[in-house]
Amino acid sequence: MKIFGGDMITNVYNTLGADENIPIQAKMISNAVERAQKRVEGRNFSIRKNVLQYDDVMNVQREIIYKQRKEVLDGQNLKENITGMIKSASEEIVLLYLSDGEHANKEALVQEVKNIFDIDISEDIKKLNKEELIKKIKDEAIQIYANKENEIGESAIRELERVVMLKVVDQKWMDHIDAMDELKNGIGLRAYGQKNPVDQYRIEGFDMFDEMVENIKIDVVKLMLHLQKREEAERRQTVEITKAMQENLNSINIESSSQPQVPQKTVQTTVVNTEPKVR
Repeated sequence: MKIFGGDMITNVYNTLGADENIPIQAKMISNAVERAQKRVEGRNFSIRKNVLQYDDVMNVQREIIYKQRKEVLDGQNLKENITGMIKSASEEIVLLYLSDGEHANKEALVQEVKNIFDIDISEDIKKLNKEELIKKIKDEAIQIYANKENEIGESAIRELERVVMLKVVDQKWMDHIDAMDELKNGIGLRAYGQKNPVDQYRIEGFDMFDEMVENIKIDVVKLMLHLQKREEAERRQTVEITKAMQENLNSINIESSSQPQVPQKTVQTTVVNTEPKVR
């Protein structure tokens, strides 16, 4: 009652020395209680309303991710999606590092293209402009992807696309949920800067979601373009991810090996009994 009744009620209680447990019969106090109850209910409603608004942000993001997962689980052909990711990633990487002509980080771009697309542009970057460089990376990356399909087999690479997509999406989505929980726990501090916490949660949350989508794209492209075929002793065709990819993406648990595993040959020998026979 003292908390929500206001200063006047607090002063009355303190002046009279009234016990907080005694029944309230005065009309003034009864009206103050009613007003305090309304304040409490309004405060609780605001809290529930904010929680629902926070949940609405996550629900929109969840629908987008679950729709993508459903398409993968339903066996949809992801070749066109992967190709689109390659084209988009090629353009975004080049524009990221060459956006400012005077301060373009060409060395970092060469390293990043090698890391993601397994393409060496150290010589091309000296003589090609941004548009030509983007086209070169796109064409070579798509050709690498086509070569992987011919080498591994169409049915095998379609299955690998689904496995890689699911693993990357699930891992990034779980990390994003944790990050959104941390954001929600501290978003109330935005009110000190005269900003609506719910609006800031929505804006910052979708910025984080867009970043997660970009990371999914980069990781999927990186994995698919670094696939390698190997043959085991039984002549079974399998696929491995290079050592560099394992170091960059330890969270993607795809069985791989830097060298083909050849089973040890068992040498059969004849056992000769040299002990005297028992009669």
